[in-house]
Amino acid sequence: MFEEAMRAIKEAETRVHAMRQDEKLRAEEALEAARQAGEDRVAKAVLKAESECTEMLREAEQKTAAEIVALASNTENKKAVIQARAENAMDQAVALIIERIGGA
Repeated sequence: MFEEAMRAIKEAETRVHAMRQDEKLRAEEALEAARQAGEDRVAKAVLKAESECTEMLREAEQKTAAEIVALASNTENKKAVIQARAENAMDQAVALIIERIGGA
């Protein structure tokens, strides 16, 4: 009976050891799966961020180009106004000079 009890204890110890090994293996597999899932999420987040940055840069470039066109147009308008005023002032100055020379 003692030998039978010892054998039962030994068998129980063997089963417990096997269960521990099995649980350890499952825990390691779960940890690796979680690690991989985390790495996948990080990689997707990086790709999404890169895509968003590219889109933001594209939009900024388009906005800047539009602003440059508007500024150039505005500058041309101001230039035309200044040139027209200068020509008018010159015409008035010439008329004044002619008037004074003619009246002298």
